[in-house]
Amino acid sequence: MSDLNKLLDIFIITYNREAQLASTLQQLCAANSPLNEAEITVLDNNSTDNTAKVVKEYSKINKNIKYIKNRYNNGLAGNLIKAMELASKDYFWILCDDDDYSWESWPEIQNAMAEGYDIVMTTYTKGFRSEEIPFLINEMGFVPSAIYKTAHINDTVIRNAYMMAYNLFPFHALSCKIINEGGRIFVPHNRTVLQSYEEKSHQVKKENKDLFYRINTFSLLWGYIDSYRMIKDKTLRNQCFNVLVLGKNFFGSMQDFMNWPPFKIQNLFDIFIAVNFKKKVLLLLAILRYILSKNPIIWFYRTDKGINIRLFYFIKTKIIPLKKKKNL
Repeated sequence: MSDLNKLLDIFIITYNREAQLASTLQQLCAANSPLNEAEITVLDNNSTDNTAKVVKEYSKINKNIKYIKNRYNNGLAGNLIKAMELASKDYFWILCDDDDYSWESWPEIQNAMAEGYDIVMTTYTKGFRSEEIPFLINEMGFVPSAIYKTAHINDTVIRNAYMMAYNLFPFHALSCKIINEGGRIFVPHNRTVLQSYEEKSHQVKKENKDLFYRINTFSLLWGYIDSYRMIKDKTLRNQCFNVLVLGKNFFGSMQDFMNWPPFKIQNLFDIFIAVNFKKKVLLLLAILRYILSKNPIIWFYRTDKGINIRLFYFIKTKIIPLKKKKNL
């Protein structure tokens, strides 16, 4: 374990989820866990529940558990960036507070770090194991899916991470840098972190009207596309746009995008700018199909003021005004 403690920084990001955090720490501290004596830092985003008490209890089992409570809640992205800034060992691994783990395959994870891989994947979506970059970067959108070599973090990565904070993928500043440089990525044969695809792809943030609108309009697929713009190879970037929703092409992904909340028009403009001409056409077709699926092309309806016509829901006009009857 002393070798692992010299090799790997482990961070758990959490906020007001004492029950989930307790379950996570229980798995990490279990007798069969290879991390039961590992150095683990819990980054608490200024929780108001019993998070501190939970960490204190488990620090009695593993004395290497550290606790840092932020003075302010800096958001999910802010906590992720803080972990990146605190990383000081050869590798770092950011965990969420609500996942499950299977430790049988941990030796291949640790061996991959010992062999110097730039990114060590810890999981893959069941049924979609692949060693191709478009699939791997999609998986990296799930934070605990990857262990990163700390040496790749530099001033530019941190600056880009802060810029990507509004789309909740600040760590893609690091993953895209490694991909741009042709870094080696290890993919395990079995999964260590367990999470279903449904859980990963249907995450919806609670709206806070006091926050900057870009944060409130976050969409998973828009976040992917926006962060993938840091991939320099245009061909590879375009391939990544084809793997937004696993098992669907770009057109199918855009249909999902418009049906998953929150659907915001400004995200459409960002996507339109990011993709090539062919995908712009596909996006426009997906928009048209969405409009037609929600409303008839044209219909008539009557009000007390006359007969009205509505086209594509957006355009409406009065065509036959009703004449008011004169009082006798």
